[in-house]
Amino acid sequence: MQRAVRTARAAAAIVIASVMALTGGIGAGVAAAQDGPTVVSFGQTLKRCDFSDIKNVGGTGYGRPTAQVRTQGGDVVADVQIATALPNTRYEVRLIQAPRSSAASCNPGDPGVAGAALFTDAVGAGALTLRGPIMSGATGAWVFITRPSPYSQVPEEFYATDFIAKL
Repeated sequence: MQRAVRTARAAAAIVIASVMALTGGIGAGVAAAQDGPTVVSFGQTLKRCDFSDIKNVGGTGYGRPTAQVRTQGGDVVADVQIATALPNTRYEVRLIQAPRSSAASCNPGDPGVAGAALFTDAVGAGALTLRGPIMSGATGAWVFITRPSPYSQVPEEFYATDFIAKL
């Protein structure tokens, strides 16, 4: 029994070390820039355009999005993937640059916001690449994925990156 516990603890330590190596030891806040892309994780948190949380709104989806945020030339680029989402469904994806005023909107086409539709396939998987020019004063970027509701202003499903990736 003790051997099984030690083996499980060793396996957990290896997984944690691997995740830390993959993400560069990322925690909350702004992730440090690296030579390559920053791998960002997502949570089911409804966010305002300034990256602050909207409280008391729970997530309802089962999607597993991931993204890699990087700069290329004078652009910020996000390679976004989602798995286990609703099959054959349209999701709206936005790449939002920060810092951003709480009074500023973050609709696709607004300064510092790139947006596109992501369509999932028959098993709920999809991918896309968003690209936009780096706006003056931007220090980071984050990704927001929503499935709009036909009956409410609150999206039926939403995912936001857990931190702002440093540019």
